[in-house]
Amino acid sequence: MFEVTETKDLNRSIQLFFVSVITGLLCFGVIGFEHLAGNHTFRPGYTIAGLASILSSFLIWRGKYKISVYLCSVCFSLAIGFGTFYGAGFKNALIWYPVFLLFHLYFFNRQMTFFAFLFCLSLIFGRIFYTNAPERPEILVDSIASLGVMTLFIVSIGANLDKLLSDKDVLLKELTHRVRNNLQVVLDMVSLLKESNESFETRIALQTLERRVLALASVHAIAQNSQDVKRIPVGDVIENYLNRIVSKYKALPALDPIGKHFLLDVKDANLLLLILGEIIATVSDSVTTHIEDVRISFRNPSLSTFQLQVEGTDLTEGEWSHFSRSLLRQHGGDLSMEKSGRGRILATFGLLNR
Repeated sequence: MFEVTETKDLNRSIQLFFVSVITGLLCFGVIGFEHLAGNHTFRPGYTIAGLASILSSFLIWRGKYKISVYLCSVCFSLAIGFGTFYGAGFKNALIWYPVFLLFHLYFFNRQMTFFAFLFCLSLIFGRIFYTNAPERPEILVDSIASLGVMTLFIVSIGANLDKLLSDKDVLLKELTHRVRNNLQVVLDMVSLLKESNESFETRIALQTLERRVLALASVHAIAQNSQDVKRIPVGDVIENYLNRIVSKYKALPALDPIGKHFLLDVKDANLLLLILGEIIATVSDSVTTHIEDVRISFRNPSLSTFQLQVEGTDLTEGEWSHFSRSLLRQHGGDLSMEKSGRGRILATFGLLNR
């Protein structure tokens, strides 16, 4: 119920960051303007919202998105609560109730939206029974009625959106399944041609093609069975792929136990496996590097970039590097090699949906 909604395609953390910055500027701008105009009315809601917005922006900047959402929820509740009982006017506070409900629908879920509605309702009844403010009865009745109807509309919209997202996920899984089947057919045809062809050069070319098609097929095989087709665990994809391209008589490269939990889009995972396949295949054919000495790790230099690091290699420029570099540059990345130490290959590329 209290889970924060995270949708990669919508970049909610970036949206909340800009909302927090703008909200902070508006809150302190309103307070400052009123003081300059000679209106020294205490605005508790704006004060709390402004301070919370600054802290929220800082938390998101530090990568604490979930903590920031919880902070905004608590402080938003305090702001409209103080605004309802101690602010400049009850009607001023009522204006923020729809925003409060929409915030919880967008960043949480429908259950949290319902509890936000109950909180707003309790504020209205508290204003009626526990204060001596001379509100007209029709204002209070209209406030309760409009709040209830608006909550029903908001929850209905949320339910419809959830249904659309669910239908989209089902469609994506079906498309992924069909792509995987088509890739498997292509893979079988390439394997058949490779076995029936006697030309050494042709067999090498078909083997390279087979490895690259296998990379795409491995990604879609994992995506088809993953809970979220748009977010694939890097470790599962790589382990599945390496088990199919590395000889069963050789040990697999070491995979970073922390980095393998990175989640990538299908397109990003395709690019990653194509590059990694070129490196591992070249290492397997090398006489100076043992495949079991290779270590694979990952890092995020920034929110929009991903970096593959392969250590323990002693490779030189060749067809593998030309293909990899050309592919990476199409995605705003590049390939670099460090000869010092154990030897390291760095493949950096921009994430497509960040």
